[in-house]
Amino acid sequence: METFNAAWLPLACSFLIAACGGGSSGSGDSSLGDPSDPPATGTAILEWDAVVATNLAGYRIHYGTSPGSYQQVVSTGSSTSHTLNGLNSGTRYYFSVTAVDTSGAESGYSNEVSKDVP
Repeated sequence: METFNAAWLPLACSFLIAACGGGSSGSGDSSLGDPSDPPATGTAILEWDAVVATNLAGYRIHYGTSPGSYQQVVSTGSSTSHTLNGLNSGTRYYFSVTAVDTSGAESGYSNEVSKDVP
């Protein structure tokens, strides 16, 4: 069984999060949605590059309101984009992504990005 190599996986994940959407009025539903559509207030759209591994099970988005301290975790399956809804207006959120293999091993965090929710 192939497992994530600790030496290369953190590098593969270091550029996972490519974009974090801005805020505006919208429907606020929790579906994935089209990343080109402006997100609703209290929403962040995250997109990242796929990790190429035969035993990749999926990804997890870790986020919170302090740098490097993630109180929330969302599993996205194998999708490389996700819309987070229900974020508090007037708050800065910090996001990082990890990859998870089929045995449950989780990579290190990707680079961290932040978003001020209007």
